[in-house]
Amino acid sequence: MTHHRFITAALLSGLSILPTATAQAPVCVPPEEPWVPERDADIQAYVDLVAADFERYFSALTQHFQCLDQAWQDSLARGRAVSAARETFVQRATALGLRARLGVEPQPPSDGRPK
Repeated sequence: MTHHRFITAALLSGLSILPTATAQAPVCVPPEEPWVPERDADIQAYVDLVAADFERYFSALTQHFQCLDQAWQDSLARGRAVSAARETFVQRATALGLRARLGVEPQPPSDGRPK
């Protein structure tokens, strides 16, 4: 096994023991929108059900927004952790005289704001 293949195999086996929960953001499924009758007769027949469905929808929409916010926060935290790991890797590679072998010149991490 070549040195490169050994390192790749070691990295892949190390990744397999990481907990998957930290690598996956929550799945945020938007709520189903309420049905709104087109005919007045249907509004009269289903007014209570439709009104309740709107209440359910807005409650679920609030939960959906909270899920999206949590996914955003989790992703930011994960991005910061990976950025720190990358910085450590680049520093160690540079200290070992391997910076030229990194492939591309590492760019400083973005602050996340558009320019």
